Formats: sequence, C-alpha cells, structure tokens
Amino acid sequence: MPMEGRRGRRVGSREDIAMEERRNDLIRELEDRYRPMFEKHGRQGIPLRDLREELEEEGLTESIAPERLDELLRRADADGDKRIRLGEFVRMMSGDNVKEHERKKIGGLLGAAIANIVPQSMREDFMANYNCKPPPIFMIFISIVEIVIFIVYVEEQKSRGVATTATSGVPLYSPLLYKPDRRYEAWRFVTYMFLHQGYIHLISNLVFQLLLGLPLELVHKFWRVFLIYVLGVIAGSLAHSVTDHSVSLCGASGGCYALIGAHIASVITNWKEMNYKCCDGSLIRFLLSAPVRLSVFLVLAIGDTSVAVYRRFFEEGATKIGISAHIGGMMAGLLVGIPLLKNVNVLTWEKRLGWVSLVVYLLFTAFCMFFNGLYTGYPETDWSDCCPA
Repeated sequence: MPMEGRRGRRVGSREDIAMEERRNDLIRELEDRYRPMFEKHGRQGIPLRDLREELEEEGLTESIAPERLDELLRRADADGDKRIRLGEFVRMMSGDNVKEHERKKIGGLLGAAIANIVPQSMREDFMANYNCKPPPIFMIFISIVEIVIFIVYVEEQKSRGVATTATSGVPLYSPLLYKPDRRYEAWRFVTYMFLHQGYIHLISNLVFQLLLGLPLELVHKFWRVFLIYVLGVIAGSLAHSVTDHSVSLCGASGGCYALIGAHIASVITNWKEMNYKCCDGSLIRFLLSAPVRLSVFLVLAIGDTSVAVYRRFFEEGATKIGISAHIGGMMAGLLVGIPLLKNVNVLTWEKRLGWVSLVVYLLFTAFCMFFNGLYTGYPETDWSDCCPA
C-alpha cells in the first residue's frame, strides 16, 4: 500500500509539473502575442471602460454574456485603478477562471478592440499622432493623375496646332471640363479638377496640395483626406455654378482650398492637444501649436483669395479666377472636416459642432442642386456630342 501511495504521488507530481509547464507556455504565448498591443498604451495601460466598449462593439457579448465579461474584466483589474496592463491581462487569460472558449473569443477580438483605442499619450499630444502607417498615398496618387492628364492634353492639343503655355492651354472641348451649358453631365462637377490653365496653374496647385495634404494624411489617413478633397472639389463647382452662371471651370483649387479648411477644422477640434508642451522651449512644438497653425492657414486663405479677387475684378486681360470655387472648397473642408477628421480627444461640444457642420454642408449642397435645376439664367443647354473628334 505505501508503495502504491508513493507511486500515486509521483504520478500526481508529474501531472502537476506538466500542467505548470503548459500554463507557463500559455503565459509566454500570451505575452509575446499581446505585448506590442499593450506597449502602445505605455505603463498606464488600457482604460477598462474603453476596452469593455470596444469588445462589445466587436461582438464579444454575442458569445459571452455582458455580466460575465464585466466579471472577467473586474478580476483582471487587480489593483482596481480602472486600467488593464499586460501582466493583469495575461493573468486573467491564463487563470482557471477563464474557460477555453472564452479565452479563444477574447483573444480573437482583442487586437481589433485595442486598435480602436487611442493611447493616452496620443490623446494628450497631437504630434504623437503623426506616423506613416499607412503611408500618405492619396495626395501623391492624385497629383500624378493630374500631371498625366495634363501631359496627355498638351500632346493632343499640339497635334491640333494649339500650344500650351504657362497661363493658357485648357482644352475647352474636353468632357472633363465643367461647362455651364452642359451641367446635365454631372461628372463634370468633379472631373474639372484634372484640367489646368497652363503650367503655372498646374504647378501651383500641385505644390499647394502636396504641402497641405501630406501632413494631413500622416495624422488623419488617406481615406479621410480623399473624402475631404473630393467633397471640396464638388462644393467648389457647385458654388461656382451658383455665382458664375456662364463661366467654365477648371483646376483643382476647390480641393486645395478644402485642405486649408480641413487644417482649420483639425485645429478647432484638437486645440488643446496641439498646444501640448508648446511653451516648454521646443521651437518645433511652438511652430506647430494651434494659434500658429490657425494664423498661418488664415493668412494663406485670406491672402490668396484677396489676390484672386484683385485679378478677377481689377486686372485687365487676366484669366477669370473661380473665387467662389475657392471659398466653396474651403468651407467644405471646414464643415466636413470637423465631424470627419481625427479628433484625438473627443469632447461633447465637439460632437454637437460636428453634427451642426455636417447639416450645414448638406443644406448647402441641396440648395446648389435645386438652384441648378430651377434657375433659368444659365446659357442654353448644349445637347451635342460631348466628345467631338
């Protein structure tokens, strides 16, 4: 009997050792897998409330009861500070209180949930949000497209005996050009941005949009900048169609000015975060602070618009500049940018302002569309073939 007892204890010890080894392997696996996710949030860890909300958004409560999820998260928060760190999370996931199916569900959704939570450091410091993940691809792509289309029309017009100069050469026959007598071809309200009145027009817009657009993409990412740019182009042509009833329109200025409006919108919603340590002696932080940014963009917008107004009304023989397209684009960037662009620390009043801004933009768009449909002062509609040989 004693021998059997000793054998039983030996077997039990081997089982205990094996279980301990499996548990240690699980802990190492969890630490290796989730350490990069938690490191982004620093020593302070992930806010318990944010993690709970994001896990629910990812659908975890469809397989784990909300009460059970709350219980697990409370146990994980060992020190009761309402934050979860890597060690606490690993202890929870490797503990006996978590069932295998719960471990798999939580582990499968945790990465997506944490990715949606902005780290505390990034909520305090706007500059911490600049990164190349993903790289800024939209402004580079749209600039290349505009260059290619410009070159194509330069060569085509050359074959027609028309030279493209620094300030002339827009192909008036192009189906891309906005023309007031062909407003029924709705694509023209967007595609006019691909045409430019000479080399200077193209180069100035390219420099403008790259200098303004690339920094925006580093923070707000390409899809937001894409929407802002295109909606600014549309708002620019709509505003132009309401104020200049008989004037054609070309150029990407509506999109460029939308980028100015977007920068101003970002300053409004991230004012405090842009001023993080701006007076601590760092020249870069001071130059990128909210008051300096706002001053620069207002001077740029007001100065360029003033020059356009002067050339439009007081300079004889100058090409007519679509001033209303500039203003419409900038207002679109501002109004859409407030609710759309990244707000690193959302406040209640900012949410309300975002809804108001969006409604104003939609009302503006609706008004312009109804005006285009009901106003009778436009040139007679041209129903001929849009693309003559």
